[in-house]
Amino acid sequence: MATKILTGAMAIVRVNGVPVGKMKNVRLQESIRRTRIGGLGTILPVEQAATEWSGSLSCSFYEIDFTKTGIPGGLRRDVENKQAFEDQLILDSDGVQVDVFRKITDAIDPVTKLIKPKTVPYASVTRCLIEGDGVSINEGQVSGRDQSFSYLDPILTDVSP
Repeated sequence: MATKILTGAMAIVRVNGVPVGKMKNVRLQESIRRTRIGGLGTILPVEQAATEWSGSLSCSFYEIDFTKTGIPGGLRRDVENKQAFEDQLILDSDGVQVDVFRKITDAIDPVTKLIKPKTVPYASVTRCLIEGDGVSINEGQVSGRDQSFSYLDPILTDVSP
């Protein structure tokens, strides 16, 4: 049923088509900046014009391996030296694409009565550019990794018939 509440167990995240494992959460946030417009002879606004849009994505993972945890390709550390690391950061204008899917029931096997799921798109986030990467290691806790990105394209819904 597509009308059920989306839970973490029903969500699948893929980056550039590859499923991401050991992810704890993902958060998408879009903000619109508006400027109050008044006019000569008044301090009271008569409209509030949209002047800027921004999108951010943050996600957390269970930490397994420093070189393998996180959004694949989000921050390229597999380079020879600091100069190559810097070049990757300053020249990457495409970033990564993060697609969120939800599992729904596709069919029920008539013999076994087992549900066969399928995935349907929930949100596609394009041109995600890394802004932060951090690891947390705490006594008595599962270690984690947090990453944050800004993205350049608003998330749009499919309006085709």
